[in-house]
Amino acid sequence: MVTDYEKELALAIRNGMARRPIQAVGHYFQGRNASCALGAAYEGMYRLPAEAGNIHPSKDLQWFFFCLDTVKSCPGEGCQKRLSLAAVIVHLNDDHLWTREQIADWIEGAPVPAELPTTS
Repeated sequence: MVTDYEKELALAIRNGMARRPIQAVGHYFQGRNASCALGAAYEGMYRLPAEAGNIHPSKDLQWFFFCLDTVKSCPGEGCQKRLSLAAVIVHLNDDHLWTREQIADWIEGAPVPAELPTTS
């Protein structure tokens, strides 16, 4: 069952994507136009400076979205990791190379698409 917090988190990711249309891998923010999924969620809540390279999502992200502390299984094919939702989001972004849209869809409870790219 998807909680309201998870729905709002997915919306925050999408709102942040609109501000930085390129996906960053290995960094929360990269240059003026890129963010990872968790960085996009942070920017979906706050208006950040154009150059946000040294900014890291703070604890208030977990305060707004209690669901980030819940332990989830990674939905990546063959992956056995169980991590906090925040860590799974970073893991999907950086290791499985899921798009931010795919991550937001998964958070909202959409079925995991088959044959997603993976590097782990």
